[in-house]
This record gives sequence, C-alpha cells and structure tokens, in this order.
Amino acid sequence: MPSARPVPSALRPLVAAAAALVAVALVAAGSLASLATPARALSPGVVLTSDFESGLDGWQARGAASVSTTATGARGTGSLLVQDRVDPWDGALIPVTDVFEPGTTYTIGLWLRLPDGAGTADLRVSVQRDLDGQPSYETVTTVEGVSSQWRQVTATYTPGLFDTASLYVESVSSPADVMVDDVLVSGVRYTPDLSLTPVADAVSVPFGIAVEPQDLLGGRGDLLAHHAEQITPGNQMKPDAIQPTEGTFTFAAADGLVDWALEHDMRVYGHTLLWHQQTPAWFFQRDGAALTTSSADQALLRERLRTHIEAVADHYRETYGEYGTPGNPVFAFDVVNEVIDENQPDGLRRSEWYRVLGPSYIADAFRYARDAFGPEVQLFINDYNSEYPDKRAPYLRLVTDLLAQGVPVDGVGHQLHVEVGRSVPMIEDTIEAFEALDVTQAVTELDVSTYRHEGEQWTTPPADRLLEQGYYYRDVLDMLERHASSLESITVWGLEDSRTWLRSGAAPLLFDGALQAKPAYWGIVDPSRIGTTPTPTVTQTPGVTPTVTSTPGVTPTVTPTPGVTPTVTPTPGVTPTVTPTPGVTPTPGVTPTVTPTPGVTRGCRVVYTTNDWNTGFTAGVRVTNTGTSALSGWALTFSLDGGQRVTQGWSASWTQSGARVTATNAAWNGSLAPGGSVEIGFNGSHPGSNPRPTSFALDGVPCAVA
Repeated sequence: MPSARPVPSALRPLVAAAAALVAVALVAAGSLASLATPARALSPGVVLTSDFESGLDGWQARGAASVSTTATGARGTGSLLVQDRVDPWDGALIPVTDVFEPGTTYTIGLWLRLPDGAGTADLRVSVQRDLDGQPSYETVTTVEGVSSQWRQVTATYTPGLFDTASLYVESVSSPADVMVDDVLVSGVRYTPDLSLTPVADAVSVPFGIAVEPQDLLGGRGDLLAHHAEQITPGNQMKPDAIQPTEGTFTFAAADGLVDWALEHDMRVYGHTLLWHQQTPAWFFQRDGAALTTSSADQALLRERLRTHIEAVADHYRETYGEYGTPGNPVFAFDVVNEVIDENQPDGLRRSEWYRVLGPSYIADAFRYARDAFGPEVQLFINDYNSEYPDKRAPYLRLVTDLLAQGVPVDGVGHQLHVEVGRSVPMIEDTIEAFEALDVTQAVTELDVSTYRHEGEQWTTPPADRLLEQGYYYRDVLDMLERHASSLESITVWGLEDSRTWLRSGAAPLLFDGALQAKPAYWGIVDPSRIGTTPTPTVTQTPGVTPTVTSTPGVTPTVTPTPGVTPTVTPTPGVTPTVTPTPGVTPTPGVTPTVTPTPGVTRGCRVVYTTNDWNTGFTAGVRVTNTGTSALSGWALTFSLDGGQRVTQGWSASWTQSGARVTATNAAWNGSLAPGGSVEIGFNGSHPGSNPRPTSFALDGVPCAVA
C-alpha cells in the first residue's frame, strides 16, 4: 500500500514549527480520539498550517469576495478577513492539490468568527474536487450560529480522486464578512486488520456494503474487498447523477464502482431508478413551468421515466455484457424508492411523481424496468421504517396490489436505519408478513445509531453504548438468520463511521474511522468477543413510526423529508389507557387537575430538543417524574405558540387543539416510577420559525424545563 504523500517542501518549515502544537491543538479541538494512532496506522502528519501572522499564507479569494489580513487573531495578532461577499459560496480558499492525497483521512481544524456587530451566520468548511473537468463540492462541516466570538471548529474529511482540489470557507445563506484563523490540517492513512474473519463468511446470505468512490481507495478499498461480496452505489446511480440534464447521461462515477466490483468478483445492487429526492427538477417541468395533470404532460413524464430506465439498462448491458453473464455484475435494482407515506389515506407519498401521474407511476416503473433489464435482474421496491406497524400495513398492501395486477415486483427492500433499542421482534414481524407474498426480501441499508434520541450528542459514543450496539447487531443478525431463506442479501449502509450519512457521533457501522473492528463487527462475527451479556437486547415495541433521520448525499434515507407534511394516523390496535393517579381525576379532552395527597410530592422535569429544517422539525421530549410517587398513566400538555402543527408522533398518543398539545402515554410506557424518565417525540411543521414551548405540565402539575 502506498504511504502518505510527503509534506510538500514549501510547507516543511511550517510543519517543523507546528509539529509541537499538533497534540495540543487536537486535544483542544476534542479530536484526539479521532486521530489516536492504532497499531496499523501511520502517525498523523501536519500537512498545512495558516496563522496569518505575516500574510495570507497562500489563501485566495473565492468568487466575488476579497481577502486581507486583520490585526484581530484567535490566539495571535493576525487573522484572515473575507469581505465583499455577494453569494453564500463567495469566500476564501487555499489550493490543496499538492497537499491532499485521495483516500487519506484529514483532520481539519480552524477558528471562525464574524466581525463585531455582524450578528450571526451559519458557516461551512468545504472542499472542491475537480476530476476530468467535472467539479464536486463537498461539505466538510457546517457551523451554526457563528457570532463575533471566536469559534474553534474541527472535522474530518477523506477526499476521493481529483485532478485539482481546494479547501474553502463559505456560508449557508448569509453573505456576511467572515474571519478565519489558525488553520491546522493533519492527515493519516489507516490500514485495516485483514486477518479478521470476513463478515461475508459469518452471514449465510450475500453480505453487501454501500459505498462511495472514496471507499475504494487505500485501506478502505482493502477493508471493503475483505469483508463484502456485493456493493451498492450510495449516490452514483441516482437520477441526478446519471441524467443531470435531459438527454445528457453521466455514467463515469457509477462505472468506476461497477469496474471495481467486477475486478473483485463482487455483485452490484443498483440504487435507484425512481425516487422523490435526488431527481432533477427538469423531470417535472416543460419549458421551465411545472407539469400539470393534463394527458400531454402525463405522457411526457411517463416517456421521461421510460427513457431514463432504458438508458440505464442499455448502458450496463452494452458496457458489461448481457445481464446474468459473468462479465456483468449488476444483479438487482431498486426500481422505486420510498413511495410509502403511512399518513396518507392510500398510504402513498405525495411526491411530484404522484402529483402528475397519481399512483400508476409505480406499476409503470416496474413494467418499464422489466422490459429494459430483462428477467435476469431482480426488481425491488425499497422503503424505510417498514418495521413499524403503521408503515408496514400500507407497504404490504401496495406490494400485494402490484402482484395482483401482474406487476413484475421481484423483491421488497427494508432499509433498517435504526438505533440501539429499536424493537427486533417488530422487524421480524415485518419480515414474516412479507413471507406470505411471492417475493424475495433484502435488508438494503442497515445501520444502527448509538443515539437513542435527538437530545443525545457526543464526539465518541460511551463505551457501554458501543457494547450495546454490538449486542443489538448480534440480535438483529440472529433474527435475520432465522429468515435467511427469505432474504436475497443484507447490506450495511456504509463502510466505516467517519463516512456515515448520520450526524456526527452516531457511529452506526461495523468499523470505526480508523478502519478497526468495533463491538458491532464482533456482534455479527463472534459475539463472545464483545463480552458476556445475561439476556438478549431488551427493546420496546412502539406502534407509531418515528422520524426518519434523510439521505446522506448517500441515501437512506432517513431524516424527515422536508416538504412533506403528513397527518397523524393513530396506530391500529394500540389504544393507550390511563389509569387514574391518586389525586388526579381524568376527564376526556380536559387536562387533569391535581388534588394534593398528604405525604405525596408531585413534580416533573422536561427536556425539549428540536432539529429544524425548512418548514418542518423533529422534536424529542424527555419527561422525568421528580415526585415521590409512581405514575400509572400520564398526560403531558404544552403549547406551540408559533403556529406549529404536530404531524406525526411516536411513543405516545398525540392530539392538538389550537396551540395546545397533549401527549398521553402509550400502552407500554404508562408506568413512571419516581426518578424514572420516558422519551417521546413528534414531527411537526412550522411557518418559518419554530419557537420552543416555555412551559409543560404533567397531569396538570407544572414541570421544570431543562
């Protein structure tokens, strides 16, 4: 394996001066763990420093911006000032073509602030890579709410192939002036332990990993080749990657993955032909105007869909030979992706496809795909949260109806973007439900977040949570093995934790950012290596689908989908009951009032967190009983005073009247001991701002708000 590229000679004096500061800087940035050197990794080396004490240090203006130095430094007496910005992408850049090496992991640290009086802005640290004349723009990290106080930022980044590359600072939307200081970039190339048992050898069905081009390079490519027997392109086969403008097809990135799979004797699971996201806007426009539901516009959209599917099928047949022959590794394709919305009366997502064509586009896509690919490629429908009963029901109904119509659906995909504690029996119920149909099944996008809820945040998950994750992988795989005859394959959505689509710290995969095996790996390959556990993973079984955490530039797809405002659908078969609490007289539709009970102290504490986007948000609510008596049934009330609406909730029965929201316990979490907590949550919409509730009451008792 090639070693890391030597530090360019022009930077060696800077490196010599900065080397003694590396450990200090990394500790201060909270990233020492991410650069801790395992036995099979080269030591981190500083490849770039900029302190702006004596000039621009090679930094340049990007776009319309101008750059200069200023006498206000984060730790010294100078910094970089970026002014005259017009658009968010205007900023400051430094060329890194001779500094970065594809496949090497870099820790990028710097300080950011706005000038005095400039308010706040969300800033981005990004990289532009140009390959064969095509630019790629990649966000390294987004820093929210930067103000006139210096803010230290640290993130990791692994570049793919490039001819030229530059590191730059921009903003999300505001063109405010920006100040940058004390840039420190260090790189390390990791080597995986290839003596470990391949995951594919421990799983009785084909095992796959979703990948990006960067995952084929250096140690990552070695790790991938060792453990997987099939790959799924994360983004390179999606409609916006294949046909960004009408009639212009770009297969180079996808072909690179297929070529690699062929060289390593692997299968390729294609993803995806039709999706409501990552589909270019031109699909749904005529001469720049939105398509209508006229017969002419419907015919145009159907023809575009057919043309796209045929172009993909023809390309891989012409390039690699007929499907089903040794030279062509493509064996399956997600034809339609994420078309279920359990909150709609017919269970179907109200996408642009649906708006123009109604539900018929789903069957059309499968028929076009069968005609184009032939019988040797398995055609899948794919969706997330299919383990939840309210999502399972419309998914099952749709596939049943398609099969009854003779639509060529060969397989059903279950993404399984889950978190530790998601009910394994609930997942098994879904697998068993689809076993009644004449289809194969696949786990298409498995990952297990170490976060239980939005309120948790860390740089590195606690050790006990990583162990729990290992046991959870063990239990999920044990269950899937019981249904191996029903499964075509099991695919994990990503190779290692530093490149997950989930938020930082989720660590959802089998290998860490240093390419080393985690307890999650041992949970699949040899659970005895993660220690002993007296009982299987304990999981609750809520009946309502929670939020989706969306697609990383890679699919999942789980984060809530902006622009879709579902309505609340009660979960069939789950009718929460409330057992009266001493001193509380429940009245239907009325918040209980409290009658004091001698010797009983009542109290509660609420932690309320949100994750906002566009006109939607996800809220997590943790309720703690701080009283001296147990609760047997409870109701939490609060107000959403900014025009917000609850659209979907979980782990409680949610109702809203005007601004007033009431969450009543589910059947399985009504008992709340003194000191005990319950975590519930909901998706919501907002009109542009999302003020937080200021007061909560549990059974009429005011709660402290953390």
